[in-house]
Amino acid sequence: MKVDKSIKVKLKKKKGAPKWAMQPFKDFLQSTERLSHIVRISEKGISMIRATPKIIEVLTKAESNKSQKEKDRLKSAREEAKLAQQEVDMGFPVLHAWAVISLWAHLESLFRIFIATWLRHKRSAWKIDAIRRLRIKVGEYESIAKDERHIFIAGQLERELGAGLKAGVTRFETLLEPFGLSGNLPACVKRQIYEFGQVRNLVAHRAGKIDNHFLNACPWIDANLGTELNISKKMLGSYYHASLAYVTLIICRLGELRGVDMSKHRINVEKEAVEQMEK
Repeated sequence: MKVDKSIKVKLKKKKGAPKWAMQPFKDFLQSTERLSHIVRISEKGISMIRATPKIIEVLTKAESNKSQKEKDRLKSAREEAKLAQQEVDMGFPVLHAWAVISLWAHLESLFRIFIATWLRHKRSAWKIDAIRRLRIKVGEYESIAKDERHIFIAGQLERELGAGLKAGVTRFETLLEPFGLSGNLPACVKRQIYEFGQVRNLVAHRAGKIDNHFLNACPWIDANLGTELNISKKMLGSYYHASLAYVTLIICRLGELRGVDMSKHRINVEKEAVEQMEK
């Protein structure tokens, strides 16, 4: 039986974003969920350390064990318990600072990998002006394995566009724009991602010590010049939720690009983002 050509075309243009385009986002979700679990487990673990000296004291007393080894063990446990208590009292600032660095790294990696994946699977993407204008050394390009050239080009594009020098979502939207994948975002999401980026930079480049640049960039944060920023659980949670909201909205763009009605999901994400911001 002959199949009409128009039907063949429709079969080829299946609705929905391809699996290869979704994989970077799935990996990001898995990584951020793991990070969130590790933070929670670490908070519980640090809290539990405070009880260790008392247990050692009871065991030592019950066994009448006054050896130097047990004395050293008790001394070490008390020092760790003291440090743990300080972290608990301050709201786990060191742990949250590390989490901020890690979460931002996952976000940067997501976009870098996504653009590379887009180039790998969509040959038409190599024809856009931003790619054509890249200044690449032929010898360097030819020395790269063919199945890794899309990664190299993605990195070159990021540098050429100066994406790493831009703040907030602009840092990521700059990479998406040449491929027609950028778009509007709720003001609350943009503000939270912007603050997230500024806090990350402060931790990474200033060891968390507040400077004039940070005060001018985020005047809504109550902080004093020269002091160390205490990243609270609420702050870390807001960055986590803002990142997920932003990534979800990009997934909506990809779905809409392939003819899927994502309006309900988009509205829900934007509503939740506003509610989170108001908490």
